[in-house]
Amino acid sequence: MGLVQFAGFPISMGLTGLLTFGVSALVTLALTPVAIRVAHRFGIVDRPGPRKVHRIPIPRIGGVVVFVGFACGLAFAVFTTGYANLLPVRTGYWGALAACAVGMLLLGLVDDVVGVSFRGKFAFQILASLVVWTAGFRIAVLTHPLDVHRIELGWLSLPITVLWIVGITNAINLIDGLDGLAAGCALITTTTFAVIAAHGGRVAVTAIGVALVGSLVGFLRYNFNPARIFLGDSGSMFLGFVLAVISIHGSQKGPAAVATLAPLLVLGLPIVDTALAIARRLYRLGSESTRSGNGAGWAVRNLSVMFQPDRGHVHHQLLDLGLGHRAAVLVLYLVMIALGFLALAVVVLNSVWVALILVTVLALSTVAMLLALLRLRRRRRGASRPAGGGREVAPVPESAVGPR
Repeated sequence: MGLVQFAGFPISMGLTGLLTFGVSALVTLALTPVAIRVAHRFGIVDRPGPRKVHRIPIPRIGGVVVFVGFACGLAFAVFTTGYANLLPVRTGYWGALAACAVGMLLLGLVDDVVGVSFRGKFAFQILASLVVWTAGFRIAVLTHPLDVHRIELGWLSLPITVLWIVGITNAINLIDGLDGLAAGCALITTTTFAVIAAHGGRVAVTAIGVALVGSLVGFLRYNFNPARIFLGDSGSMFLGFVLAVISIHGSQKGPAAVATLAPLLVLGLPIVDTALAIARRLYRLGSESTRSGNGAGWAVRNLSVMFQPDRGHVHHQLLDLGLGHRAAVLVLYLVMIALGFLALAVVVLNSVWVALILVTVLALSTVAMLLALLRLRRRRRGASRPAGGGREVAPVPESAVGPR
């Protein structure tokens, strides 16, 4: 991948990536225990609740540590190993991403500490999306799934870009419900984007991806079950925003046949989980409106119901099927890895037909796995019923409850 200068010696870009990864991971590993102590001292913790599966207060400022590790690794890559000579000289372009990403981190941190209304968060997310759109991060074209011709969006680029960024930002937030789930999914997604970027020769996104992967690997040492620290809204909003924006950068510069499909595959799990959450909460809002007899006006005035958390997410469903905490997270990791490999195959082969075949195989495999889990759940329920025919609720496995 070419040579750069480090301490006067030429080294490969592969080694540069390893050094960047190492710096990010080591900084995060070193700072996370400090953040845990600080959070406990100042009470910045996530306390147990009815819809939560942890039983003790857990620090919730992990996003700050992830950001610091990421920033150190990226700074090392840019200013020390020679990436600065390879990055495109577009200060406004990348500066807008950096400024808005920091803004997302700070907004999430304020939400973690004192709380921010959903209206305030949405307003800031829309504002940040407008800023990066103005800087040049735009979904300007789409590709038909069975056609290589690009569809120019024109003025529709603005609302579609804002919808994508705000949607993915909140999707990563919503999936952050089990120890290590959001951080692990972000790690898999970032790795996939970094490999795709490296394949396409996009050095800037590759550097961002490698630094972020290193930071997430270091953080998962303390975030995987049993977690000692959570990402918090600071981490999930920062990660979601960065992933949404770099996916736009990659998709608009990739092969025409797969420009739209690859990001949808990579982020498939959080997208589907968020879509199901929206449908579920709209149904709940409509049901409550009908039951109250107040009609559509009441529903509009009570849109806050849409943003009330519940236990209907895909990870909660896996726990209800009888999987333990770690098992549920690992199953979702496997789904994300499979989607990542699908995206890589699509990009490398640049064939939508291959993608459709692979997606069909993945969908059938997922259905088969869910049917097997349902069958297992029925067997456990049947085994837990008394011989006299009475009904008895099967106990929840302790591993499914865990510390979170």
